[in-house]
Amino acid sequence: MLKATLNGGTHSRIKNAAKIDIALQPYESRLIVFTRNASQEAPETASDPQSEYIDLSSDWKLTFSDLNQTITMARLHSWSDEEPFQYYSGKVRYAKTIDLPAATISANSLVLDFGEGTPVPIPDRLPEFNMRAYLDGPVREAAVVCVNGQRVGVVWHPPYSIELTKWLKPGKNELTIIAGNTAINSLAGQALPDYRLLNDRYGERFVPQGMNHLQPLPSGIVGSLQLRVTPR
Repeated sequence: MLKATLNGGTHSRIKNAAKIDIALQPYESRLIVFTRNASQEAPETASDPQSEYIDLSSDWKLTFSDLNQTITMARLHSWSDEEPFQYYSGKVRYAKTIDLPAATISANSLVLDFGEGTPVPIPDRLPEFNMRAYLDGPVREAAVVCVNGQRVGVVWHPPYSIELTKWLKPGKNELTIIAGNTAINSLAGQALPDYRLLNDRYGERFVPQGMNHLQPLPSGIVGSLQLRVTPR
């Protein structure tokens, strides 16, 4: 019996086939495969190997696609914390060159780790219209990851990580992350539409939901970014 994860295509044996415990984080999914050939898989080690971490949180170049403007961010944080970009909604291209020795590449699993999400207290009374997961992620709201010009995958839900092992090479690697936020920031920076004339002519056909007192939301990569190096 095997346990396979769709994120990165990794798989592993289940230790005890008679008892399967699965804990899923918000939006996470797993695929369970039943097979008669499980005995052919490599045996599991007695304990998990210790991982090392390479910090990638500093010295990024950010290009705001809709503004055609590039800045240098010394340490990753929400772009909405910067006054010129607090009302920006759209895509931002993060670019950085990382130099990896051959020893780091060989016989190691390499995972780009955005960090864990932060639980948000659930209101005592839920809003009437509510589709929110009460978890703030380290990337707001989604990101496409590319290595050396090759698209690797998308990060938007727990676990906020993605396997880079087969894309990284010894020496210099170009790491690109294209992050996008929601339209809330843009809407917070402008006056709301006035539907009075439409309502006078056609009647009130709809009531905008949650549009009062809009504020810019954290955007982009808001936490630390690390490369997790684990012996295979």
